[in-house]
Amino acid sequence: MSQEDSLPQMNGQNMTCGGGFETWLQYVDGFELRHFCAFELINDKRGLACLTDYQRKLVEAAVENGFGVINEGLHYRASRDWGELIGFSREALEEINIRGIEFYRDIAKEYESPETPMLVGGVIGPRGDAYNVGRTPNVAEAEDYHSEQIQTFKKAGADLVSALTFSSVEEAIGLAKAAKAEGMPVVISFFIAKGGKLKGGETLEEAIAAVDAATDNAPVYYMINCTHPTEFAPALTAGDWINRLGGFMPNAVAMETLDLCKLGHLEDGDPKELGGQMAEIARRLPHINVWGGCCGTDGRHIAEIARQVGKVRCDNAAV
Repeated sequence: MSQEDSLPQMNGQNMTCGGGFETWLQYVDGFELRHFCAFELINDKRGLACLTDYQRKLVEAAVENGFGVINEGLHYRASRDWGELIGFSREALEEINIRGIEFYRDIAKEYESPETPMLVGGVIGPRGDAYNVGRTPNVAEAEDYHSEQIQTFKKAGADLVSALTFSSVEEAIGLAKAAKAEGMPVVISFFIAKGGKLKGGETLEEAIAAVDAATDNAPVYYMINCTHPTEFAPALTAGDWINRLGGFMPNAVAMETLDLCKLGHLEDGDPKELGGQMAEIARRLPHINVWGGCCGTDGRHIAEIARQVGKVRCDNAAV
C-alpha cells in the first residue's frame, strides 16, 4: 500500500485536526509555557488533564459531524534546539515524543470507527521562530535536524508527519527529504503572511513547486495554517498547482500571530462565521478533505467547520 492509500483523507474522507492550542493553554488554562513549548505538560497532572479535555472536545465535535481526526499537535516544539532551552536532553526528548504519540493513540482508540477514522500524527515546527524569522537552516541542515524527530515518530508508530507553520522553502525541502528517507508520509503546511505570500516573498504556488521539484513530490499534500481565511485567500490563485493543496488550519481571527501571542487573553472570534468562511472555500475547492483549526480555535470552531463544510460536501454529492 502506498503512503497515499494509507491515509483516509487521500481517499475522499473528511478529516479535521487541531493546532496552535498553546494560546488556549496560556490564556484559558493559565499555564506559563516556557519558550511556547507545550509538550512538557504531559509531565504535569493538570497539564495532562487540560490537554486531554481539549483533544476530546475536538474529536467529539468531529465525530458528531462524521469527520475523522488527525490527532496531533503536542510535538510542535519537541525538537533539539527548543528542548535544550528548557533542559531536555536528546534522550529525554525522544522519550517525551514517544509518550506524546501514545497519548494521542489512546484517545484515537476510543473514538475510531469505519465512518470516523482516527490517525495519529507527529507535528514538527520550524527550527527557529515561525513568525519572527531570522536565519533559517539550509536544506542539508534542515534534513539533518528534523530527521531526529521524524525517526522518533516512526519508532513510535505515528501514521504521518505534519510540518506546521513553515516559512522557509529550503527548510521545507530538507524536512521533506528527511521524511522521505524514513518512508514516512509527510504533509507540509506553510505559514502565509498577510498578502498571500510566505515571509521570504514566495507565492504559495512557487513554494509548492520548489519543494515538489527538489523532492520528487515527496509531500502527500500541502496545507496552510496559522492565518485567517481573509488573510490567506489571496494565495489561492487559479491553476493546476492548487490540486496539491489538501487542507487548511485557520486561526480564529484575522490578526498578526505575534500580536495574538502578546495579547494576554484569547481571541476566539465567531465559530459560526469561521465555519461559514471555510464552507465557502469548500465550495470553491471540492478536492480538499482536511479542515482543521489553529490559534484561538477549539471544539466549538471544529464543530462549526465540520458541520458547514460537511453540508457543502453533501450538497455537492446530491447534484
